[in-house]
Amino acid sequence: MNPFLPLLTVFATTFQEAAAPRVLVAAEPATAQAAVTGTAKGRVRFEGEVPERKPLAIEPERAKGCTPEGESIDTKDESLLIGKENGIANVVLTVEVADVKAKAPEKPVLMDQKKCRFEPHVVVIPAGATVEFLNSDQAPHNVHIFPLKNEPFNQTVAVGAKHTATFPKTDKIQIKCDLHPWMKSWLIVTDTPFVAVTDADGNFEIAGLPPGEHKATLWHEELGKAQVTIAVGADGKVAPLEFKLSQPKKDGRARR
Repeated sequence: MNPFLPLLTVFATTFQEAAAPRVLVAAEPATAQAAVTGTAKGRVRFEGEVPERKPLAIEPERAKGCTPEGESIDTKDESLLIGKENGIANVVLTVEVADVKAKAPEKPVLMDQKKCRFEPHVVVIPAGATVEFLNSDQAPHNVHIFPLKNEPFNQTVAVGAKHTATFPKTDKIQIKCDLHPWMKSWLIVTDTPFVAVTDADGNFEIAGLPPGEHKATLWHEELGKAQVTIAVGADGKVAPLEFKLSQPKKDGRARR
């Protein structure tokens, strides 16, 4: 087994359905789907001892303009958020279906810079979509992206301004603000419309899957990625799913 991949366990479970998970972008398939479809529902949990998370190191001088006067800045580290029953937030699940591609939305997808955080922390878009990077703070920001396939840029965004960019290629893009170095987020560009981002308690839901076995990928910024198969019955039924991810070894690193 590759030591850099997280430990993954997949099994059917009978836990009760939780609150609807957060899906940031609902792209439409480019081709028609079969009349019978299924919905994959489940949860991604952390396996092992939950690591202690230290607060972000934020210099008071750099934090000026991040929050209204008298309000403290949030120092929570969003790179690994573990909720109820060890559910992991911000895990991206993508399911590949043959001959079905995502369609870019006509309107831009929004990513804000608010109280010196990128919101949302993880955004998933179809290839070809446009993103508007906003600045809702009373301090200037810059959007510095680190793509693998798309064109890089480092753009200042003044107070109340925005920067617009289009991302034609599938990618996993880390985003930072050099003026506020604790600000980090991720933009995932995919070519499949079957995608979900886990909510605060690790729940996910992906609808519209045609019958058959489909390759699925899980990705988390710290825990890495893993691949599984999701089976949809001829009647559209999908057994409830549970995935487990663990911390990579100390000499490992999350894979993009």
